[in-house]
Amino acid sequence: MSELDEVYDNYDSSNRQYSKEEYAEYKKNEKAQVYELIDKTAEKIVTNGDEFKKYLDTQSKFESYSVGNALLVTAQMPKATQLRDLGSWASSNIYKKKFAKPVKILEPGDEYMREDGSIGTNYNVKKVYDISQVNTRQRARNMRFDDKILSKIFLNSNRAKLQIVDEIPDVDKGAMYDFNEDILYVARGAESPKIFHELSEELAKQEIGESSSIDSFKAYCVSYMLCKKYNVDVSNYNFNEIPPELQNMEAKEIREELEPMRNAMENINARMSAYIQKLTRESKKKENVR
Repeated sequence: MSELDEVYDNYDSSNRQYSKEEYAEYKKNEKAQVYELIDKTAEKIVTNGDEFKKYLDTQSKFESYSVGNALLVTAQMPKATQLRDLGSWASSNIYKKKFAKPVKILEPGDEYMREDGSIGTNYNVKKVYDISQVNTRQRARNMRFDDKILSKIFLNSNRAKLQIVDEIPDVDKGAMYDFNEDILYVARGAESPKIFHELSEELAKQEIGESSSIDSFKAYCVSYMLCKKYNVDVSNYNFNEIPPELQNMEAKEIREELEPMRNAMENINARMSAYIQKLTRESKKKENVR
């Protein structure tokens, strides 16, 4: 039984009629349960390497999702690959299967003014369904590229100056980002998948910086998510030693530490996706010329 089953059992809106007051109370309780699940999941993932990896897997698939929503998907349906609400599925003439239970996430609603004059945003509970819960045979396609193309994709997402060298002195690595010089060094002849692990980690360092004691761990996590998303072997990644600082934090603090990882993942992937689109356009032009 999932942690939201009690909510579903107590509040089955399809079989109940609410007064205005009852419905308001239902929505209030539903939102409180969702926020509670976010906090519980945040606290849970930092105590166990497998649970933490499960969260990273989710965030890698849904890089545009907020940390809170990625935690919610991790708690309710970590194997989800494509989530849409019923209206979005129906627009493609696709409908949910009988007894399919929704995944509850949060979406921004109306803005409001706080007592100090700042602007806040109300969030509403949104019900979405995975592609496995609807009547379609379509499935999300995995991106696969050969090593040469994948190297170009990674290198073109680099924001620093790029310098190709025969070897990187004093380090046993195929890629290294120099914070002081803002240079990404890449050694010739580096082999897959090691080079992709190292490249993605150095790209993450460009995004995250090195201001805190756990920034190297964050870059390692971003590297894992990027490699996972682009089907690079991730069997050598190990999350059994989560930094004690992270384990000792409150739920809100944990979410704040996860945020730079999510942002780095989204930013790097956006540049990678843009370059992939460029390659696709160029390929189509060549085909038309033929």
